[in-house]
Amino acid sequence: MPKAAGGDLGGLRDVIPNAATRRLIFERCAMFSYGKSAGMKALLALMIAFVPVLMVLMAFPELGDQVPMKVNAAGEVLRYGSKGELLFLPVMGFMISAATVAMGLKQARKYGDDLTMATITFTRAGRNAIVQGVVFVAATGILLYGALSGHGIGF
Repeated sequence: MPKAAGGDLGGLRDVIPNAATRRLIFERCAMFSYGKSAGMKALLALMIAFVPVLMVLMAFPELGDQVPMKVNAAGEVLRYGSKGELLFLPVMGFMISAATVAMGLKQARKYGDDLTMATITFTRAGRNAIVQGVVFVAATGILLYGALSGHGIGF
């Protein structure tokens, strides 16, 4: 596996003051094997993908036992479900984003010694995972709006 391109992680200086520890993270973490920028994109993608899970967990205490899960165009509830069902979309979104990052690593490793192509491949996977995470944040927001308001978004 190619050595990490780029220097120290600037943002980690405040969190992890020990330079040796930062180097260890940089060398051992597969996400940073293809450069600081690509690794930070992958890390950002995973953090964004986890936001919907936090959104649902924060709203859990305010939800009733039954929440609207399906609404028609007029905003009328067609199906109610348990509030536990609300976790399905965010958890799946996180798993899909994590799988995108993992597949990016797998594809990048296939390039072997060609660090440029491996970096491009992994950076592209990181960007894709960021977009997926943003889409799942929006979808979870719409789902939570319907669950908290008692009706969906009607047209």
